Amino acid sequence: MLKDPRNLLWIVPLVALLTMPLWKPFAADMLISARKVTSVTTSSLTSARALSSSEMNGVQFEQSRNGAKEWLLSASRLYSTENDADMRLEDVTALFFGTVGKNEETHIRSQTARYNADTRQIALQGKVVIQNDKGYEMQTDSLEYLAAEKKIRTTSPVTIQGSNIEVRGNQLLYDTVTGNYRLEGNVVCKVW
Repeated sequence: MLKDPRNLLWIVPLVALLTMPLWKPFAADMLISARKVTSVTTSSLTSARALSSSEMNGVQFEQSRNGAKEWLLSASRLYSTENDADMRLEDVTALFFGTVGKNEETHIRSQTARYNADTRQIALQGKVVIQNDKGYEMQTDSLEYLAAEKKIRTTSPVTIQGSNIEVRGNQLLYDTVTGNYRLEGNVVCKVW
């Protein structure tokens, strides 16, 4: 009866099924140990990835020159990839300081920004709103802060609103120190 190989095909699974209460705990321990090793390997890979990319919530940057603050930037979230010099920020507010002693301030809000730590350039995108202490509000889609010149530049359409005035143009160059700006390209001014 056991000499026929076809009989072994159904006897081996039957024996395994009947003896399962005896070998199942050992097999389960072996599989759990294997899972633990896998999870340790996975967590060490995650730690290695954390070294090459980072994410932080609630961050602030400050740039000073010769002891005087130039700007202060806050964001709800910062993340970067392998290139640590290039950081991306979300829900950004920035405060640019003018001439020391004159208390001139320029406030900027945007949805996102990119900050390059090597060049110290800030590029803001998405519903950018600029407010200065003279009561003017400027709106554009994107702008760039030129650190060496302390100027803000945009090649996106700009709207400037103040008391009884609205000015629109295609490009803007704004000096954060003096508060002066130059608007170019199809400039339209409405006064009431």
